[in-house]
Amino acid sequence: MPNSLLRDPDCIFIHIPKTGGSTIRRGLWKSYDSPAFGHIPADWPDLFRFAFVRHPLDRFISAYSDFTQLGSYRGSLDDFAGIVMDDSIIYDRRRKTQAERIRHHTIPQTHPFNCLSLAQEIYRFERFGEEIARLGARMGLSFGALPHRRRTQHDSWERLLDRALRRRLVAFYERDFADLDYPPP
Repeated sequence: MPNSLLRDPDCIFIHIPKTGGSTIRRGLWKSYDSPAFGHIPADWPDLFRFAFVRHPLDRFISAYSDFTQLGSYRGSLDDFAGIVMDDSIIYDRRRKTQAERIRHHTIPQTHPFNCLSLAQEIYRFERFGEEIARLGARMGLSFGALPHRRRTQHDSWERLLDRALRRRLVAFYERDFADLDYPPP
């Protein structure tokens, strides 16, 4: 997803896919300029930069659910994981195919393309309501009810991922687990 220069109040949102970003960008702020993929443009003002992160396996299941419930993906969870972990599939702005869109939404949160290292504050999806209130306090705003966008229905990753697939995904998202302080299963 694009990094966005949010307006009124101005700040930079580093949008990592499947972490509540559509709710933030379109539901809470509504006005934003110049989406940028894979970088923060040099001509953007030096503003507060923030991001949301999510448990890597929960994020993976959310992406699968999004592509199957709101998109046209009809493959198995194992096939989806094969796309996610296939480094030969592009994920940047050039993405056009379904596999490329899947990769874009599922590369590790700590991947340099996501620009997470440029965030001054990182919030957690697991405490979304509390974290939105904390973000609002930081920005001098009071957000009302959250208009949750792109919500899907799915079971927990603990129930959906068999041992073998779980091991492969934990290895793939190893840096996310370590750097974002999520204990691997």
